[in-house]
Amino acid sequence: MSAQLWLVNVSVYVPSLIALALLWRGKGAGVATMINGLLVGAAFSEVHLWRPSIPVWGIWNDNFFILGVDWISWTILALTVLVGALVSAAGAYALGLQWAARQGG
Repeated sequence: MSAQLWLVNVSVYVPSLIALALLWRGKGAGVATMINGLLVGAAFSEVHLWRPSIPVWGIWNDNFFILGVDWISWTILALTVLVGALVSAAGAYALGLQWAARQGG
């Protein structure tokens, strides 16, 4: 596996692992989850609608418009972005709950 492909995989999976580690420690998981959800949605959108920042995917370096992908691919992309936004919202909700608990309410 090339160094570029390692970099891509690390950038996708490490933020999630950091959020899980912070959850285990009990601090900072909400912020990490918010950021990670937004990054995943943005990164998937960039790769599939524009172009990859690091071109390691061969034919898949072209965007969905050029490739003329089917509705299943568009649905998966939309769901990935939606889930990323919902994960980010869940992190914000958890932060709000923590803040309310500290305020005594």
